[in-house]
Amino acid sequence: MKKIIILNCIWAAIATGAFFLGKDDQESTSSQNDSYFNKSQNSTAGNNANSSKVRRLGQSNSADGAQKSIQSTADSISLIGAANSKLKNALSDSDPVRRNATISQMLLELTPANATEMLTAFENSPGGRENDRHFNDFLYAWARVSGEEAIKYAMDPESARRTRGDEMTAISGWAASDPNSAMLFVEKVENPETRQWMHLGVTKEMIQNDLDGAIAYSEKNMKSRARGEQMDRIADALMQQRGEQGLIDWINGIDHNVKENDMLSYKQHATRQAVEKIARNDRDKAIQFISDNATEQFIDSDTLERTSRYVSRTSIADEVQWLADLPSEVKGQRHALGERFEEFIKEDFAGAGDWLSTQPLGPAYDEAIQDYAMSAAKDNPEAALAWVDRISDDRIRNYTLGRLTPKEKRE
Repeated sequence: MKKIIILNCIWAAIATGAFFLGKDDQESTSSQNDSYFNKSQNSTAGNNANSSKVRRLGQSNSADGAQKSIQSTADSISLIGAANSKLKNALSDSDPVRRNATISQMLLELTPANATEMLTAFENSPGGRENDRHFNDFLYAWARVSGEEAIKYAMDPESARRTRGDEMTAISGWAASDPNSAMLFVEKVENPETRQWMHLGVTKEMIQNDLDGAIAYSEKNMKSRARGEQMDRIADALMQQRGEQGLIDWINGIDHNVKENDMLSYKQHATRQAVEKIARNDRDKAIQFISDNATEQFIDSDTLERTSRYVSRTSIADEVQWLADLPSEVKGQRHALGERFEEFIKEDFAGAGDWLSTQPLGPAYDEAIQDYAMSAAKDNPEAALAWVDRISDDRIRNYTLGRLTPKEKRE
């Protein structure tokens, strides 16, 4: 009996404990759920707050961006206006060193944006050699950053600051930054005189960076004074960069048989310039080159005469003798010998006569005899006429005789 009572008491205690334990679990779970709900609410509220903050920040950034854009535009306008004012002040500056330094720096920093304002400043500035020089520098710098705009201004007869030669200045600046576009533009220029000088402008710039390209481009120019200047500049550059052999290679590479653009005259002028430059450093090499090519079509009398001046440092007789000893088939020999012998007469009349009297004479000497007879006629007309009889060319002899004989005597 006692065992039953004790057992019932134990089960009662267990039941009571289980009741209170279950209640504690519910309270704990409820507490955890309440905590999770509160956290969720706080997170949602936080996200909403952040979202609102982001929207406010975006609106602020947008406003700041617009403000910065307006400020940037204002700054650009201010800078352009400043460039105009700065250039005006520089052009009127009486200190040439400061004026040149200021304008040079502005041209180095030139952009398409401020070019128009600087152009306006130049157009409103007084003329004069100094300001014209600065404007030419501006035109060149402008063409480097805006080639087509600058060249159009240079070629427009209505342009306020346009002067002769602006086309070449502008095309040079354009070629300095974009030679291909500059060359294409030159091809479309209809006026041949304008085109030839613009062609020179492009070549000048190409020589600085692409000498071989400049040589090939120069051959496309028409026969003109501008083309001659191109070759002079090319010869100078070749001498500086490649020496005497570079000049010889240039001459040898020119095909003078091409009729287009009269390449024979091109090679003749190039040879003349090259030989003269070679002779200043190596006389023997220059003389040898002419001797080896004396019968070639591109060797003219002018080149022969110039080369003869390097034959001797002391004797003009030796120089004239070199011309006389050239092969008889050399076409320019007679004229070159005559021109050089005329100087011989002026320098030493008696010596020139002695030299002439020892020569075999013949067609190569006809112009030399003519010059000597004309000079001798002043003091000894009879001797002069005797020399005239030794001229082999009928045309030259009759002309000289007519000059020395009065009309009544001829009749």
